[in-house]
Amino acid sequence: MKVKNIDIINHLNALHELSDVELPVRLTYAIKKNHRRLVTEYSDYDEQLKALKEKYKGDTKSEEYGKELRELLDIGVEIEFHKVKEDVFETGDFSITARQLEALEFMIEIE
Repeated sequence: MKVKNIDIINHLNALHELSDVELPVRLTYAIKKNHRRLVTEYSDYDEQLKALKEKYKGDTKSEEYGKELRELLDIGVEIEFHKVKEDVFETGDFSITARQLEALEFMIEIE
């Protein structure tokens, strides 16, 4: 699946919020696998972000910095996410909010 760097950041933040929620083992396994894949891609983004900040010597309010940052956030990368079937949510043995479900949407395989 092709995702942008901004999506990687958003997915990582959302998965972090789910770290304390008790979920079925299949779902927890998928979250951990996807988190690891996202962190790997994020490290490439972070390295480039540091180089960008160094280039502008902390002048992160300049128009050029903002333009390059938006370009960096918009770069797409291919990630093969570990998917779970939607039936994992049918057990009813756990409770998640609509917001938490939305955070997992990218890794749910709908049949």
